[in-house]
Amino acid sequence: MLPKQNRLSSNFEFNITKKYGQYAEGYFFHIYVLKPRNYEGPAKVGFVVSNKSSKKAVDRNRIKRVFREVIGKNFDKIVPGYWVVIYPKVSSLEKGYEEINTDFNKVIQKNLFTN
Repeated sequence: MLPKQNRLSSNFEFNITKKYGQYAEGYFFHIYVLKPRNYEGPAKVGFVVSNKSSKKAVDRNRIKRVFREVIGKNFDKIVPGYWVVIYPKVSSLEKGYEEINTDFNKVIQKNLFTN
């Protein structure tokens, strides 16, 4: 579990990040990353798993747990001051931690929002 200061909490933060953020796509997720102008603090991360991906809350919660674990292990690679929103794809339902972690590392290495 990420500490409270490292979580996106309001709809405003999620909406602004999606609207103005840099977009990248992996095999198992979509990611938006934004460096807000008036924000200087730790990196913040949020996850959005819609009912369209699965009608079962158990499945949606499992996806969020796996992605939280991936972010927790790789949090030092995200530059402080950035907001990150991750939208897992339906294909991530059948995948495990290792595959998602590998995909996440590939995506963040290709893009400019890492240290």
